[in-house]
Amino acid sequence: MADPATTPVDALIPAMTLLAAGGASALASKALKLSPIVGYLAVGILIGPHVFGLIDESPTTHLLAELGVVFLLFDIGLHVSLRELRESGRDLMGLAPAHLILTSFPFTLALMLFGLDWPIALALGISFGLSSTAVVSRVMVERGLGSCPLGRSTTHVLIFQDIVAIFLLIFANSLGDDISGMALALNLAQAAGVAILAFIVAFAAGHFLMGPILRGLAQTRNHEAFTAVTLLLVLGAASATAYLGLSLTLGAFLAGLAVSGTAFRHQVQMETGPFRGLLLSFFFMSVGLSVDLGVLLDRWPIVLAVTAAILGVKTLTGFAAARLNKWSNPGSIQLSFLLAQGSEFTLVVLSILVMATDAVPPAVDTIAVASIALSLALAPFWAAAGMRLSRKVANMFKGQTRPVNETTPIGPNRPVIIFGMTPAGRLAADALADHSIPHVCLDAEPDRFVSAIADGYKVSFGNAANLRLVEAVAGRNPRAVVIGAPRYEVSRDLTPASQVEFPNTPRFVSVDNEADRQRFSGLGMRAWISMGEPVGIEMAADILRQLGVEEQKVADWMSREADRFDVNEPADLSEKAETEAA
Repeated sequence: MADPATTPVDALIPAMTLLAAGGASALASKALKLSPIVGYLAVGILIGPHVFGLIDESPTTHLLAELGVVFLLFDIGLHVSLRELRESGRDLMGLAPAHLILTSFPFTLALMLFGLDWPIALALGISFGLSSTAVVSRVMVERGLGSCPLGRSTTHVLIFQDIVAIFLLIFANSLGDDISGMALALNLAQAAGVAILAFIVAFAAGHFLMGPILRGLAQTRNHEAFTAVTLLLVLGAASATAYLGLSLTLGAFLAGLAVSGTAFRHQVQMETGPFRGLLLSFFFMSVGLSVDLGVLLDRWPIVLAVTAAILGVKTLTGFAAARLNKWSNPGSIQLSFLLAQGSEFTLVVLSILVMATDAVPPAVDTIAVASIALSLALAPFWAAAGMRLSRKVANMFKGQTRPVNETTPIGPNRPVIIFGMTPAGRLAADALADHSIPHVCLDAEPDRFVSAIADGYKVSFGNAANLRLVEAVAGRNPRAVVIGAPRYEVSRDLTPASQVEFPNTPRFVSVDNEADRQRFSGLGMRAWISMGEPVGIEMAADILRQLGVEEQKVADWMSREADRFDVNEPADLSEKAETEAA
């Protein structure tokens, strides 16, 4: 007879408990306008063995927690591509290292004075210098900072920190019982060598292997197969690096890195998004399970003091790092306040060190987890305070020359999204490229997608019906949406949700007849009948006008395009488009 403790039901109970608690926590966090991370930590404490005792730490909870970190690292890898690394070189070589060094040093020194061995203190100190990618990204989206220089530089700093975090996890995993100099150096050298080799393999795999595999999957039009292979990629890569003596998380990061350079990056991100969010919530709740509420209540003044130290020290040192890189005073203030909170990676490093060594006392673990959680909860309010302070400082120095790192959001840098690389969609992309207007092209039709890639267009694989995909590629406020492959039923069903998610965003569509023009116009879209040559030129001209391009430049562009197609009267095309717009 099977042991009752090992029945399937017993194995499922922890997962079901975490699912129920996670759902309740997400709803409560949204109602209270708190970071979901804070909610998950709090509910983990409540359901854990030190409060209500609904669940204990077990192999099931540990596995679910580790998978959460695996999918987080995979998502981070998806955001790191060679192109982005090249474009962000200035920040990656200057601002980001200076910020991490200056913010990490005070914490490392304090931990060493507290009595921790230097390897433990260094690992924890660097982790305290990191900022929360999840929280900062959400704050930037909510405040519309993604397209301005402040938002771009902040993103570059976060990318640098995420890469450092990978090596930090390798470092933390190498800290076993023996942390003597020689043994530690050998472990680190071996791990670093394997990691560097793995990075090279990941970039090569992305270029020569992942692109063809994902393209072949897309052509099968089998959504389930695409999802299955994506999950296999994450778990297989994580298992491979673990088998080599490295961490599961490194393999997941490298898998994301391999996909990041392909045109399927955004689609893969959408496929893994629900798994990442769910499993990551399990990780934060599992951290909460280890927190002793009694110790927390007894030492709440210390928790408040540590939280104040995290926010205060990181704000001051972050400001110094920005000023060293010749940022203005207002910009330095905004950046330092935005990046002042703790990081989810600190919780990961803490959990690794607690399991791998006995060097971190339980009281330190509890205080650190609570302080980081509180700093995450305060992050949006702290960032808002930084915004207000920066404006006051800017008003005090109105006459000063402002440096390159301007901090005012620039609307025109928001991208235009083009769905469907039909002739009309391609012409819209050409028009935007000719006028240096940022744009993102997406297509879910495999043959059309492959053809556009072959013809030199930068296209990502994705479906227009997925509003989460739109948010992933253009934030919450795209400059405009262009439908090159119109489907009235899809547009009709998506219009209510799109008007809520993207209010005041103009939508353009190219159609073949008057009946379709009227139907799409009824949805609030700017619909054009493709009558001239090249196909879609009327819509493309209207897009340029709506985006503020001067009329003469529009007319000149139409003339050039018409000449390419041997149209003898380009002026009539411009005049016809103006008449239809009127």
